[in-house]
Order: sequence, then C-alpha cells, then structure tokens
Amino acid sequence: MSRKIIPFVVAGILVCLVMVVAGIFSFGGSVSAQKFGSDVAWSRPYTGAESMKILDLTGDGQNDLFIQSPENLTVLDETGEPIFGFGYQSMKTTLGDVNGDNVEDIVVFHIDAGASVDVISKGQRTKLATSLTIGFPSRVAVIRFSSGPQIVLGDSSGNILSLGTDGAPRWDAKLGSDEVRGMDDVKIDGQTFVAIATYDGSLAVFDGQGKAIWRGSQEQLRRMRAFDMNGDGTGEIITGGEFGAFKIYSAADGSLLFEKSLGQAISEVREVELNGDPSSREIVAGGKEGGVWAFTFDGTTASQIWSGSMSDKVTEIAGIDIDDDGKEEAVIGDDNGKVAIFTGNGSRNNLPDRTSGIARVDVGKLGTERYVVVADMSEIQVNKVNFSSIPGFQYTPLIVGLIVSVVILVIAGILASIPKKPEMKVSFQDTSIESLNAQRRMLKESIADVERLRKAGEVTGDAYLARLKRLRGDLADNESAFKKQGYNIKIETIQCPNCGGTLELGMDKCEYCGQVLLS
Repeated sequence: MSRKIIPFVVAGILVCLVMVVAGIFSFGGSVSAQKFGSDVAWSRPYTGAESMKILDLTGDGQNDLFIQSPENLTVLDETGEPIFGFGYQSMKTTLGDVNGDNVEDIVVFHIDAGASVDVISKGQRTKLATSLTIGFPSRVAVIRFSSGPQIVLGDSSGNILSLGTDGAPRWDAKLGSDEVRGMDDVKIDGQTFVAIATYDGSLAVFDGQGKAIWRGSQEQLRRMRAFDMNGDGTGEIITGGEFGAFKIYSAADGSLLFEKSLGQAISEVREVELNGDPSSREIVAGGKEGGVWAFTFDGTTASQIWSGSMSDKVTEIAGIDIDDDGKEEAVIGDDNGKVAIFTGNGSRNNLPDRTSGIARVDVGKLGTERYVVVADMSEIQVNKVNFSSIPGFQYTPLIVGLIVSVVILVIAGILASIPKKPEMKVSFQDTSIESLNAQRRMLKESIADVERLRKAGEVTGDAYLARLKRLRGDLADNESAFKKQGYNIKIETIQCPNCGGTLELGMDKCEYCGQVLLS
C-alpha cells in the first residue's frame, strides 16, 4: 500500500470511531439537553417521617399535606401551617374514604391498651376498635372489596385481621411468621382483592371473605407493590427481595411473569410512567447500595430500559411530569440526603442535597402550584421544580466529533505530503587515502556478504540485484575518487590457503580452486 494512502486509511478508521461515540452521546442520553432545578417554597421542622401524602383531607377542595412519624401525625395547609395533628404510640397509618363522604380519612392502627384502630375524618377523631386480637402494628390498608370497604391490618408476626367500617372483625388469617412488609389492593378480572407479603417471603392474595386465592413464597422480601400494568383488569404483583430478586407475578394465580437478579437488596419499587405510552407501564426499583433500574412491562414480558445509581440506599421514588410532555420523571431520594431526577432515558439531574437521609418524597398540587415535597429525617421541604431546555445542546457531541474528525484528516494530509526520506548515499569527495581504502574494503566485504546471502537463499530476485547494484555503484564512485584526487588504487590481496592463488580482499571463494574462504 502506498505510503501516501496509509495515513488516510488510519484517519478514516479514527473518524468512524469518533463519530460513533459522538452519536452514542447525542442520541443515547449521555448528554442531556434538559436541565432541572428547584426553588424552596417553604419548609418546616419534622422528625422521623414514615408516611407522607398530598391530598384533600378537609373536604374544602384544596389539597393538604399529610405527614406521619411513629408517634405523631400532622396535616398542613398549602403554606405549611398546621390544620390538625394527633399523637399516638407505635402507629401505622393509611388513607381512604371509610365513611363514604368522598373525602379521604386517616386510619390509624396503633397500640392503646392493646391493638386499636382510630379513624380521623376532616380533623375529627373517632375510636373505631380497641383490644383487637392482633399484635404489634406493621401495615394497614383500606381495601374496597366488591362487598364493601374493609380495613385490613397486618402485624409484626404475619397475623392478618380485617375489620368492617363499623370496627367489627370480618376475618383473620396467618401468613408466614414475620412482619407484614407489603399490603396493596389488586384487581383480578376487574374485582378487588388484597395482596399481602411478609418479610420471610410469604405472599398471598385474599378475597373479601379472607379466602386465599393463592399462596406463594420467595426469598426474604423487602418491598411489594401491586399494579394493573397493562390495563386488562388483572393486576401484577411486583416484589423486591433481600438478596436482589426482582419479580413480577400474575395476581390471578401467582405465576411468575418476570424475574431478574439486581445484585443488591431492593429497598423501594414504584410505578413511574416514563415513556408516556399507555400500552406499557414502567417500574423503577431502587437498591440498598444505591442502584436504580427502570423496567417496562407490556403485560407479557418485561425488559430493562436503563440503570443508574445514587450515593446510598434508595429510600423513596416518586413520579412527576415536570416538563408537561406526557412523560413522568422519577424523583429519587437516598439515605445520604441526595435527591435526583431521572428522565425517561436515564439521564440524571441533581437537586439540592438535604442535611439527613431522605424519608419520603411526594408530588402534588398545593394551592395553585405543583410541588415536589421532600421529607428528610429532620425537615419537610416543599420545592417548586423547574425545567429548562437548551436548544441544540443535545447535538454538541456531534459538532465536537466533526471538529475532531477534520483535525484528524488534516493531520493525515500533512503526513501524506511529507516527502520520502532520501536514501543515504556515501560521499567520497575530499576524502583521505586512508578513508578511501577503508571504504573500499568495506564495500568489497558488503558485496561478498550479499553474495553469501544469495547463495543461502536469504536474499533473492529484485532485492539482491538492487542491493548489489548500489554497492557496485558505490565501489565505482570510490575508484573515481581515488583517480580524481590523484591517488593510486592499491589492490589489497590475500592468498588462497588451498591453492595459493592471489585474490582480492573481500572475496569469499577462490576463483582458481573454488575453496570457500573465511574472512
């Protein structure tokens, strides 16, 4: 290959690599044209939040902020001022319309001379049941079965007790031997059931009479959620295991639809509509070591969309459509006080850090504005998240790639234009007789070496002739230099050790007897 072509071949390969990388950065989401930030609307101290939700709890048509710790629950208005609050011992709470007035009530499962349940409706507290035959509070949910709403309780030993809205026990059951870690309503053929899971990996779906539709088990379980992922009237149950098992089950019969090991304990699972396509649903899972994964599920199969990371255990995940494009972004908090927004393609934008681990994140409208509310271990902060798009920023890597490619091609052109290094030529002009004699001896020996290589088959054809021609040309120049400078050429000879014939120095074979000479 011509030495002028080689630089352009190498340059072409490099240009292709540069443009492929630039394309990946531009269209693969590695460089985002979207930027998110936040401004604090208001904040207030609150310690140890366990539950938080934005919704109307007073019936005035305006959303309020509900927040609960193990010993306190408080409802705040849109400016952060308390509306009402109550103290309890070791409580778990849920929200749901118990009395049928179309306003969400607060249901409190707590310890007060035994297990008890209170209902708080529009700030008014009613004791619904006391001295219940169930243990330490672990989970509570309002489930709207086809036969009517029930309050389902789960304790720290796998015991389950269901109450009617009048506080009377309806049914009880036993699931595993460890604390209830998940409790969600789930649809089967359009009818409502309750899915329950315990930490030891026991999993079951119950109907409104307490009959188990099916039971199953898996590795120790940290999180369970239930969603109707494809809108077919039958839900799916998503679980996250202590040792990284991420599973999706059919609510109808418990059959396993999808399974993947994520390599770390799964600390949170939420549904976030990342792609805006109602025909598929997306799930975002967070890990104990900070891993973040997004999956899409079409009702039959699931596949991973992207993965990312936080700096510590993922403690909360919420979805919000910040830029009003019909797609939600995932707002994720971790145990190190970091809060980040992940877009549909997995690019990450950091919001301001908090001073302690994130306990809860929720999204909703307070007053006339839509906010992201973040509760860390010591404070509630209400944030107005803003979005900005930088036109053309996404294509910056392509522009950089083109510039680098042009530079590579210019360098290749310079290298190709450099003239070939001239062949070194021995100069004999104005040389002393001693030098000329030494050069003559050297040339003779070089000619003999080439002849030996030819006979040995190590140099043949054009290479042999070219080398010999150059050496004999140099020898002729040497003799001309002798004559030009008026020196007599002294022919140095040696005696053949076999026949005694006189031979010129440098010959490797006697011309008379054929004896091979060693020089």
